[in-house]
Amino acid sequence: MQIPIDRLRRKKISTQRRKVNINNYKQQDISSGGLINHSDSSSNSSVNSSCSNSTVNNNNIADDNNNNNNGGQNIVSRILGRKKKSTYCSNWISTTKYSILTFIPKNLFEQFCRVANLYFLFILILSYTPVSPVLPGPSTINLGIVLLVNACKEAYEDFKRYKSDKHINNQTTQIIENGEFVIKCWKDIQVGHVVKVNNQEQFPADLVLLSTSCETSPGLCYIETSNLDGETNLKTKQSLMETNTSLHNLDNLNQFSALLEYEAPSQNLSKFDGRITMGLSGETLPLSCEQLLIRGTQLMNTKYIYGVVVYTGHDTKYMLNTMSTPSKRSKLEREMNRILIYVLIAEALLCLVSAILGAVYEHRVGRGSWYLLISNRLIVHTVERFFTFVILYSTIVPISLYVTMEMVRVFQIISINRDKKMYHDETKTFAKARTSNLNEELGQVEHIFSDKTGTLTRNEMVFRICSIDGLSYGSLSSDYLIGTESILNVSSVDLNQNQNNNSSNNNNICKSPSISAVDLKDTFDKSTSSLANLVENVNKPLNVDFSIPANLEFFIAIALCHTVIPEHEGPGNEDGGCDAINYSSSSPDEVALVTAAANLGIQFFHRTPNSMGVNVNGQERMYHLLNVLEFTSDRKRMSVIVRQVDSQEIILYCKGADTSILPFINLPSNDKEKEILKSNEDNLKKYSCNGLRTLCISKKIIDPVEYENWNVMFKKASISIDDREEQVREVSAQIENGWSLLGITGVEDKLQDQVPQTITTLSQADIKIWMLTGDKQETAINIGISCRLLEGVDILILNETTSSQILDQAIESMINQIESNEKSGAGETDHHQTNNNSNNIEMQEAYNNNNNNQLKKEYSLVIDGATLVLALQKEIEDKFYKLTCLCKSVVCCRVTPFQKSEVVRMVKDRTQSVTLAIGDGANDVSMIQKAHLGIGISGKEGRQAVLSSDFAISQFRFLERLVLVHGRYNYKRLCLLICYFFFKNLLASLLQLWFSSNTQFSGASFYDSANILCYNLVFTSLPIIIIGVFEKDIGSSYLRRFPQLYRECQKGACFNHRIFWYWISTGVYCSACIYFFTSRIFIEGPLDSDGRIGSMWETSAAGFTSLVFVVNLRLALCINTWTVLHHVTLWGSLIVYALIEFVYSVIYIEYVGYFHYIFVHLTEKPIFYFALFVTVLCALLPAYTVSYVNRNYFTKPIHIVQELMRQDKRKLRHKLKLMNI
Repeated sequence: MQIPIDRLRRKKISTQRRKVNINNYKQQDISSGGLINHSDSSSNSSVNSSCSNSTVNNNNIADDNNNNNNGGQNIVSRILGRKKKSTYCSNWISTTKYSILTFIPKNLFEQFCRVANLYFLFILILSYTPVSPVLPGPSTINLGIVLLVNACKEAYEDFKRYKSDKHINNQTTQIIENGEFVIKCWKDIQVGHVVKVNNQEQFPADLVLLSTSCETSPGLCYIETSNLDGETNLKTKQSLMETNTSLHNLDNLNQFSALLEYEAPSQNLSKFDGRITMGLSGETLPLSCEQLLIRGTQLMNTKYIYGVVVYTGHDTKYMLNTMSTPSKRSKLEREMNRILIYVLIAEALLCLVSAILGAVYEHRVGRGSWYLLISNRLIVHTVERFFTFVILYSTIVPISLYVTMEMVRVFQIISINRDKKMYHDETKTFAKARTSNLNEELGQVEHIFSDKTGTLTRNEMVFRICSIDGLSYGSLSSDYLIGTESILNVSSVDLNQNQNNNSSNNNNICKSPSISAVDLKDTFDKSTSSLANLVENVNKPLNVDFSIPANLEFFIAIALCHTVIPEHEGPGNEDGGCDAINYSSSSPDEVALVTAAANLGIQFFHRTPNSMGVNVNGQERMYHLLNVLEFTSDRKRMSVIVRQVDSQEIILYCKGADTSILPFINLPSNDKEKEILKSNEDNLKKYSCNGLRTLCISKKIIDPVEYENWNVMFKKASISIDDREEQVREVSAQIENGWSLLGITGVEDKLQDQVPQTITTLSQADIKIWMLTGDKQETAINIGISCRLLEGVDILILNETTSSQILDQAIESMINQIESNEKSGAGETDHHQTNNNSNNIEMQEAYNNNNNNQLKKEYSLVIDGATLVLALQKEIEDKFYKLTCLCKSVVCCRVTPFQKSEVVRMVKDRTQSVTLAIGDGANDVSMIQKAHLGIGISGKEGRQAVLSSDFAISQFRFLERLVLVHGRYNYKRLCLLICYFFFKNLLASLLQLWFSSNTQFSGASFYDSANILCYNLVFTSLPIIIIGVFEKDIGSSYLRRFPQLYRECQKGACFNHRIFWYWISTGVYCSACIYFFTSRIFIEGPLDSDGRIGSMWETSAAGFTSLVFVVNLRLALCINTWTVLHHVTLWGSLIVYALIEFVYSVIYIEYVGYFHYIFVHLTEKPIFYFALFVTVLCALLPAYTVSYVNRNYFTKPIHIVQELMRQDKRKLRHKLKLMNI
């Protein structure tokens, strides 16, 4: 049982470095000054051995003397800087938000931080004062229900957290104490304890791995991190060989001594800098993330491991990373809050005017009306009357709006989570909404920022082709080779030509006629000879001649330069080959390369921390693994330094991006080497232009003396705790140079299903799509064309890295070029406009022609990461943003995760548009959290993006339905809900205003208290909830067929000031109709044959009945698709109202005795039904008229498509009828 990451709390991180002593090693500490010796016995510490005797917050420790009296504990944890009490937190965790004592005050404080709740609390307090004209009961019940519902929800969620905490804290594990294994609760584990974890057990704290039970690969263990990042594939951890070889049983552990020094707790899951000093030899060895076992992860496929605790409780990396995602509010909600302020101001003015008018009437009438006992304190009475009207008009602000919105949103996310059309059968996953606050935000997206690998592509790497000594082996994918979508020479011909033309200006920006699909086809035709040569080489099987030394060396480098772990699964081929091996790695590229080498007979089969084994066509070769220079995003390469067992030659193999390999190769010494290098570079561009992911493979022979000197510096850097990564990078740069290029690899990552169609549909919805990728420019362009992101547009390329001034001039030139083309094409666009008047049969064709007959020239921008650094500078950023606004789409290549988030920030800061970021990997998390909406794809790179997202889907194609269907539906539903709530509450409040005009603004109430309570809770609540969940103005298939319908939501056409004030004006008109029709009929005319006129409460009951009917029937006008639930809730609400009013009127209640039999008597009079019919008809007639006129004389695209849908349904019914006949 695990705690969901998004529920946990952050803890402030200490910056102090830590040391842990194992088995009485000399103790030192780095506090604020320097090294401190703790030789006195009081500084030694141990932990209580009994789980039941320790308390949650118990950090007390015993002295060594007590430990010796208890049997002589051999392994003692000593924590630096601690005397008798631990300075480190215990392993007990608490994720609860409240305690029994703090729940009520803390929850109430949080709820009253909402302005609406604070407002109604103010109204409630006023209702208990003498100025209140109504009983306080309804206000108390209203606010109480809102607070109670929220409090119950919070209490239930917090109770679940408490149960989860209790279960986790009381799990048990084995530690070594007093020379033997002792079972302890997790909450009693402390820093320095040596823990034994068995197979399929979770790690109780953050541990440094000391030894494992693995025999085939010493020091290796497998862990599952699904509780941490959602990934189910196993990962490996490797202990130091120096500790693994000597720690296999209890006796070894009792005799072992060492000092651990490591960094303070941090959130970085992929970084752990520390060192261990062995007690006997005094040797200092580096500790890294390879030796760190993180709390919450699980040991798998390994019998047991031993580890020493380094972080506990809230200091563990798991707990430090359990911060919630940034709070986001939808654009609609922000707009609603602004309008709410206007409503509050209007209410205050209304109260002020009413109070002043009341004072005027009181002053005018009161002088001659001594029997009214009116006081002379006119100003005091005016102030009191102001607050009286504040209470009477308080229903203008809908108290139940927020509760209803939350309910509707919950049902909406259930609809998203259960949508079978977003179900991925391969992974057995539905879409998942991880927040309910942003459902409607999906309906207003204008910018989509998408990762490429794993998002647009499958992230299933297949080795396709390689170039060795300028010759290509393998085949290109037919997906990228056929048709105009292949841009083989876009880099070598078009880009270089433009660069040469502008060389005098030292400018690498493509300013000339930009690249379009037609240009690419011309390039394709002009390059037939080079293409023919390429196809001749690449369309044959990957049949490599290993008698050529260069070919053999290339694939040996591939088989050695990686971090792949081989897993043996049984006997191999019948010819006596190696066992069947599965390769596992965090990088799919590495697995593809190593698998390709194995398929050609160069099989990697063995790995330990100090050795690697490769089977070369049946002959085993063993290598000493001297150093591994791991891949970093700064270096963009990784290297291994090896020495073959039977040789003294030290070899460095390196693979990486072309930009990190080619600048450091040895210069060719003769024409043949120059020709080979040029052929390799040409092949590199061709592979990239055909959508393949490319890597350069290089080799360097290192002189032993040079290596020894370098290795000393490397070891010193690797055991550094402060700035280790920076020091390792600097030392690595000293050895990673002067190599020879072995060749180029090309790995294919195919597009996901229906990606081109999805991007086309989203683009037709007027959504600008940005592709942000770390791949080469040529690869990015080709993928962009393949997925139709760059289809039918002129491509502008920015790749200037030399000067900000030159880049600024280039951007200005591109802006001027686009604007001049738009002006010159404006006349042609007008000339080609067509008339859209058509009959019903041609509606679809006419609607498409309305959008497709424009001849406006469109552009797309391609920019690389180095140029983007300059473009995002303050003095250029505004102009760069203007350029992107003029382009249909943007492709950013060679960008880092930080640059991805910066691009999102640039757009987000300069527009009111809603931004959406979608990705599948940890490198997309910052971008996902920065955007208004974050979409995570549960792909091959784990679930870090999903855990940080607002919505999760399994395939990019589901984004179309999520945005265009669910987003649009939810947005329009909530827009209607908000407008309707303000309409019905304003309507009820204005009846009170009109009534006050007849009572000289004395402050008398028009409503019965019980009726006004049930008005929002019972009589008008259910229909709008059903509409908010199920209303569909058009079928989902038509929304995807006509994505242009999405544009009205982008522009905020469903909720803006015009729409809102239209509803308000309708409310004013309806309230006037209800009150004045009712009052004239019931007060100024006889109700029956006896000539008796209606009383005040009969008039109130009649008016309130008309109010309920008008409000519900006005909502019926907004329903486009009627279902059983719509009928039941709408007509059922009216029936329930009549029943409740009847029962309420019959039963005598002293509290409201004035209403006894009022409604019963009212329903016995025919004039009541006549008044109800006339009132409702007059109130709703303008709304129905406006709707009819808009639909028939001011037709919108949605009206056309609705008629088309009705035609299709009629045709379908006719076909079914004929089939039945």
